[in-house]
Amino acid sequence: MDKMDKKQGKDTPLYGIVDERTKAVVYQGDAYTGRFMLFAVLFAVFIRGLDLNIPFIDSNWDLMLIVIIGGGISTVYQIKSKVVFNRPFSRSFLFLIALIAISALIAFILIFFKR
Repeated sequence: MDKMDKKQGKDTPLYGIVDERTKAVVYQGDAYTGRFMLFAVLFAVFIRGLDLNIPFIDSNWDLMLIVIIGGGISTVYQIKSKVVFNRPFSRSFLFLIALIAISALIAFILIFFKR
């Protein structure tokens, strides 16, 4: 959803027909995510500064958890506002499954070639 989406009623795989309400809900969900991530990273930096030698924090999984929870916040807000599954459920669901499968395949290939 950028400057190329100026056309009214553009049909996208995930959101269906994009209008002003859809854009506003998506931007609001991203704003909630940004606020959460800002304060979560601030807290993570504070905890790291204490040098507590916690393996979860030393291995950077806390930062990955912040990103995953942030994405979940935006997604839950969009589902609650009935924006993500605005089109028939099967088509949106298939798009999400395909996106997850492609991402998992790319991650598997990267890990395979790293060894």
